[in-house]
Order: sequence, then C-alpha cells, then structure tokens
Amino acid sequence: MSRLSKSSAFIALSASAVSLGLGVGAAILPAAADELASGAAVFAGRCAVCHGPEASGIPGSFPSLHEQIVAFAKTPEGRDYLVMVVTTGLMGDLNVAGVSYRGVMPAQTGLSEEEIAAVLGFLASDRGKDAAAPPLAAADVTAARERHPDRSAQATRALRPTLPAQ
Repeated sequence: MSRLSKSSAFIALSASAVSLGLGVGAAILPAAADELASGAAVFAGRCAVCHGPEASGIPGSFPSLHEQIVAFAKTPEGRDYLVMVVTTGLMGDLNVAGVSYRGVMPAQTGLSEEEIAAVLGFLASDRGKDAAAPPLAAADVTAARERHPDRSAQATRALRPTLPAQ
C-alpha cells in the first residue's frame, strides 16, 4: 500500500471512528450525516493534530474548539471570522475560556469551500451533538471570503467578535 493510500485510509478510519463516537445514526438525515462525516474527516485530518481528537485543545498551547466556536457560529460576524481563520490562519494573543494563547495557526490551504463548510458545521454542532446548529454551506464560505478580501492572519484577528460574558 502506498504512503498516500495509507494516509487516506487512516483519515477515513479516523473519520469513521469520530462519527461512530458521536452517535451519528438513523436520527440524522442521510445528507446531514454525510456532511457530518465529511466535517469529521476534515477535522481528523487537519485539526485534531493540534486541537486534539475531541477538540479540547491543549491549555496554553492550542485552544479548545468547543464553546466559542459554537457561539461564533450563531452570528453572521462570528461565521465570517471562523471562515477567515480557516482560510488565512490566525496569529497573536487570544483568550479562550480564561486561558491565554499566543501563537500561530497556519492557514488551512488546499481545502475546498465545501470542506471548510463541512468542518465548521461539524465544530458548530459541537461535533455532532447539537442538531439545532445553524448549517454552513460552501456559498457561505465564498461570501465570507468576498466580504473580507484582506487575506492576512492579522486582518482575521481583527474580525474576532466579542462574546457576551458567560
């Protein structure tokens, strides 16, 4: 088996394991299940290396992708911010759930708009646990990119919405 085939097999198995762990099943419509599985596959292949398989992060090094992502996904400004973080990366000071981070997230180049929408939808649904999460489509990714033509990590940092105190 070639290195590429092994890598693809690993990602597919990881995505399957994540999907099974989430309880993806008959209660979810087939199209939603496909999108969730696709988002889980992108997450397993791109995000889990730093943010962990459960998206819990590593305090002080890589932030959790739970509460704030879910909250950001509920507002138009937050959704734009999330799209641009994936598109351009992020750098600088960041405070997530009272923990400070100072680092760099690289742009996730090579992802299609469909893949970006799928992974952000997966995270916005708290990894498939919140069926009421607002869907994100490839057209939303395209529109966010058009609204924010400055593709620098610094410009993306400036887009970060302030969340209400919890």
